[in-house]
Amino acid sequence: MEDFERIKKFIETVLDKPTFDKWISPLSFIASVNKIVLIGSTDIKKLSWIKQNLLNKINDNTKKEFGLTLKLVSFNDDDDDFLLDDTDVTKTRTKSSFDSNLQEKYTFESFVQLDQNRMAYSFAHSVSEFPAKSYNPLYIYSDVGLGKTHLMVAIGNRILENNKTLRVLYLTTNDLMKEYVEYTRHNKVSAFTEKYTSVDILLIDDIQYITRWGGTREQFYYIFNKLIQMEKQIVICSDKHPDNIPDLEHRIKSRFEWGGLVDILHYDLEGRIAILKKKIDERRKFFNNDFQIPEEVIYFLASSIKDNIRKLEGALNRLIGFANLKFSDTKNNIITLPFAKEALKPFISLSKKPSTQKGIQEFIAQKYNLKFSDLISKSNKHDIAFPRQIAMYICKKVTKIPLHEIGNNFGGKHHSTVLHSIKKIEKEIENDYEFAKEINSLVELFK
Repeated sequence: MEDFERIKKFIETVLDKPTFDKWISPLSFIASVNKIVLIGSTDIKKLSWIKQNLLNKINDNTKKEFGLTLKLVSFNDDDDDFLLDDTDVTKTRTKSSFDSNLQEKYTFESFVQLDQNRMAYSFAHSVSEFPAKSYNPLYIYSDVGLGKTHLMVAIGNRILENNKTLRVLYLTTNDLMKEYVEYTRHNKVSAFTEKYTSVDILLIDDIQYITRWGGTREQFYYIFNKLIQMEKQIVICSDKHPDNIPDLEHRIKSRFEWGGLVDILHYDLEGRIAILKKKIDERRKFFNNDFQIPEEVIYFLASSIKDNIRKLEGALNRLIGFANLKFSDTKNNIITLPFAKEALKPFISLSKKPSTQKGIQEFIAQKYNLKFSDLISKSNKHDIAFPRQIAMYICKKVTKIPLHEIGNNFGGKHHSTVLHSIKKIEKEIENDYEFAKEINSLVELFK
């Protein structure tokens, strides 16, 4: 049920509201069989129309976003076209015994390399090219939503790309626990152990939860040691360093630290902007409208969501989906700052926060491809001086900082220099309508 609800919410951002309300909303969830989500209706004509006009488009997107496929099922037993027959289930179950559970969208190419994740990327890439030869086990840890799962799945995808015969398996610790309980209930613990010790590459996420369940923990320790002895690659992700996992036995903790232990740090503003720009480029391939997202909107997103890249990506998905719905019948393709604020109310608190001079300086430096140090330097080159004047003007418009203090924060400029810069920008605004629109939008951003 949870899978279908996630898919419905996503489809709602892709389809226009009348189409969604008429064809998708009335469908009923039946069951999930591995990566297939069964949904049904008693209305054969409705199912036929969806199958002919929507299903392929929907599944193209749900496979990329969630690794899931929708299958239509009729509630009328005599309709063979929409029944999931026993052979389909058998094939799926047979495949699922070593179904890799990898989402294709997580690749090294789609991962944005930054200073905060460069070492983790390097270790992961090495493991993908030389499994069980470089770092084994590889242990990646970070706070939630910084990309460790992306790297882990990218390892699996690259390994399979290089050698399709290898058995690669990705799962979370919670998945492992649920499966162990199920096997135990049917007195098949030996089959459980055999399954996991027969893989070539084991990718296991959220290992910090392993100490919660005694039976699962002991089985994991056995599987872990067996795979290491057999020189099979293990990759582990966690939101904690091994030292910070409660009740983790010393013998297994030392094994975790034995191979490669790397972390991913929180991204700074520049990093979050780089990630957003990469994600925007990717999403242009999946939506009909080629939306223009101005720098001030990207900055608004990156400066509002600081701790979780997953949430940042979710906000971007909502923004593009909202624009796709809003502008589906128009030629408008520019996402303005007011539009972004309206679309992202559920994601971002819009309570007034006073802008800081440093925040303005960071944004202007980013916008004009300058280093922060350039902006506060003594250089009078036009490509540095003009952005500096814009930054001074915005500081004066949206902060209560006096001129002499603004000057001090721009490398010790005299207050008369600040005043001259402000007047120059005011004159440009009077004479250039497009420039005035751009500056006014920046002022609105920081108000």
